[in-house]
Amino acid sequence: MKIVHLGNVPPAVEFVSRYRVKVTHPGRWVLNHAIAQKRAGMDVEVVTQAHKATSDFVCDIEGVKVHFLRTYHPYRHFTFYAIDQFRMASYVKKLRPDIVHAHGTEAAYALAAIRTGLPFCVTAQGLMFQIIPTLGNKPDWNMRFIRMSEHYAWKRTKYAIAKSEYVGDALAKEYPHLDLTLIPNTYQPELDGELKPKHGKKLAFVGTIDERKGVHLIAEAMKEVVKQHPDVELHIVGNQPEGTGGAYAIAQLASLRQTLGGRFVLHGKLPSTSLFAVLDDCIALLAPSLEEMFGNQLIEGLMRGCHGIVAEGTALAENVRRFGNGTVVSQASGDALAEAVLAVLDHPPSENVVAQSRDVIRDYMSPSVIAGLHRKFYETVRLG
Repeated sequence: MKIVHLGNVPPAVEFVSRYRVKVTHPGRWVLNHAIAQKRAGMDVEVVTQAHKATSDFVCDIEGVKVHFLRTYHPYRHFTFYAIDQFRMASYVKKLRPDIVHAHGTEAAYALAAIRTGLPFCVTAQGLMFQIIPTLGNKPDWNMRFIRMSEHYAWKRTKYAIAKSEYVGDALAKEYPHLDLTLIPNTYQPELDGELKPKHGKKLAFVGTIDERKGVHLIAEAMKEVVKQHPDVELHIVGNQPEGTGGAYAIAQLASLRQTLGGRFVLHGKLPSTSLFAVLDDCIALLAPSLEEMFGNQLIEGLMRGCHGIVAEGTALAENVRRFGNGTVVSQASGDALAEAVLAVLDHPPSENVVAQSRDVIRDYMSPSVIAGLHRKFYETVRLG
């Protein structure tokens, strides 16, 4: 059985410069799934998009063939990714897969899977019908068109994967026709390496600087934390350069800089192994998201020995309760976040708590475990 994944894959640095690719998201969860399946003996390839690349290109990443298709036209979502979905579907059919596995409905991937006419499934992520109400603001035209294309895709999908019960419950309610299976993301094998001793009072945030991720709550909380721990440091990975981006990002980073001064460290977008090195030095990972479908950053933090501090009402809270070594705080409360940070700075997690959490994660979502779950799921899709 041949599987072709459709989803985001960040290209290696040498290909970014050679083909002038604009890297839109550093997340490699799709690649992690493909690598796990390849190592489990499955026939698997990945097709992804290379925004503003000079041409299409194909490369091998850790034993998996990844096909990068050039995309260049602006405002693609206003056409429901018409050129992208037709071009990708045509390309995929030439690879002759038995199953097409699309990741996400917020880009062209699910639409392209539908367009192939082949047996397919979709893993849910970035669901606008959850995100828009959570933020509470009037959605802009970008979000509205993505929501329309999301609705179109789910109405035409039968087999779906939810990464968390939080997502599964919402999808079942919104689209009751779906045949839903719960399979979490897996993690990059490098996370399973030996842990290093942690020194100092370092905290981490991983993700984009936007309201949904709750960065304003971190800025609020740190004003209280520094009163008791003036030597605390905050490390952010995933940011744009300081002073750039939207008004929200500029304001929150400026607030954190004013509070922390030189103890506020911005790393920008890092390769995954460099991110793990940052987490190795941090006591806690802060993830007070207002909405979160799974939370890869939490798994990465827990696997590198960080205590996870997350918000109630998200998949992050679900995973902290499942894996341990974390604190769930009230939604949208800077005071509650500050209290949790102070608690973990005063009493960092013990080696035993960290080790138990890592063991539970391994048992639940190691690469070999998730590859096995996918193999069984694909048989259902193929026969269905």
